[in-house]
Amino acid sequence: MLEDRTAPEPMLSEPLTWQEICARYPDQWVALVEVDWLDEDDRDFRSARVAGHGRTRREPLAQARLAWAKYGEIAHLYTGPVRAPAGLLFGFE
Repeated sequence: MLEDRTAPEPMLSEPLTWQEICARYPDQWVALVEVDWLDEDDRDFRSARVAGHGRTRREPLAQARLAWAKYGEIAHLYTGPVRAPAGLLFGFE
């Protein structure tokens, strides 16, 4: 008997806006696929699907490993405020 050896589909959210992603996954790292970019040179997008999320940078990428084979490109973003070590942002008052 032959086994079905098709690759499992990655678990994805429905298409969400950035505001919806931030509300659903506050202060978390997210791995996004099917990103509908507004402009290739900008970071703004209309919608995207979440392939993984978590408190560390690694968690969403591990969850999205099935998506790598299907999509080849994954956006990796943080939904919370940007925090930098003291002194890293020099030259600003």
